[in-house]
Amino acid sequence: MALFSSQITQATGKARSLLAERSVRTEIADAGRGIEQADHVIFFAEGPGQFYQLGVWLATFERLASQGLKVGVVLMDALSAREALAATSLPILFSRSIEQIETKLREWDTKSINYVNNAQRNFTMLRLNGPAHIHLNHGESEKASMVSNQLKAYDFACVAGPAAVERITENIARFDPKHLVQIGRPQLDELELPRPSEKIRVLYAPTWEGDSKAMAYSSVSTLGERILAQLTSDERFEVRFRPHPKTGDVSAEAKKAVTGLKSAYAQTLDPVGDAAQSMVWADVAICDTSAMAYDAVALNIPLLLSGDRPSKLLDGLPLGQHLGNANGLAQRVAELAASGVAGAQKQLAQYFFATTEPGVATKKLNQLLNGMPSWRPSAA
Repeated sequence: MALFSSQITQATGKARSLLAERSVRTEIADAGRGIEQADHVIFFAEGPGQFYQLGVWLATFERLASQGLKVGVVLMDALSAREALAATSLPILFSRSIEQIETKLREWDTKSINYVNNAQRNFTMLRLNGPAHIHLNHGESEKASMVSNQLKAYDFACVAGPAAVERITENIARFDPKHLVQIGRPQLDELELPRPSEKIRVLYAPTWEGDSKAMAYSSVSTLGERILAQLTSDERFEVRFRPHPKTGDVSAEAKKAVTGLKSAYAQTLDPVGDAAQSMVWADVAICDTSAMAYDAVALNIPLLLSGDRPSKLLDGLPLGQHLGNANGLAQRVAELAASGVAGAQKQLAQYFFATTEPGVATKKLNQLLNGMPSWRPSAA
């Protein structure tokens, strides 16, 4: 039933996108936001339900633009294009035609095409010879999706650090590690530090249920109520609840659970758009295996990790930072906030990230893109 509901939602979304095409093109033109020249583009073919994957990179590419790179965003869904108009100052190309997009990229002599996921239409775009095809992904984690054989299709894959290199080379047969570039997490550069607070700030940021058993890392259905009930009933804490935007897309149980939690704990719903900015707000983070957990490590936010599935992150954290069944959670969170980041967690930051120094990750990405040569044939 959940799968059928998901298919209806997708079909409805596609219909809405088709109806919006003409008006979105007009909005781009009237705002003067079309791309005139782009040496580097982010390619995004998905609808607004996956927009968060693109959204986490927009601020980074805005910084790259401010540093002199000519960058733009290429989208194939009208509603995503409309969302991009509101979310970024970067110039935009919207088209449902791969052929039209290829023509524009050739006109611009675009040097790199950057991908934030492994969407199916990426692999149609990959047929274009010339520009470097660079996989960025949209977060660092040990989810099964992080070791997809699809990574072989790109010229380069940007990864967070040594852990990703080890994970990929150990799990993807015949993969050439020379295609991996360690850049850290540019999304964590230039975050605003929060003001001091008398209360302990706790972020509960569970992931979604995934589309298979291998991707089922979410704690929403099993622990969400227990976590939020304990923390919100204790005046020592200020709590923010940030469920993954795709929660409930596949599982009826997860959809029911997250809908109930959003209603019962509406006052805790995270008002911040930027996931990294939400994380830096927290004194303690409670996460599942997902990019949010690894960002907590990079930002030196004390982490409680849910689940018992083996991972380098779970194995490396002190036992006291394993969430378990969340019993006695309030006191555990208070003690973790008071003790600060454990040495073991700091060592994990060095393992998972090539750099955690603010600004360096963006610099590494800039250096990679600046190194991409023109592929236009020289005049004879």
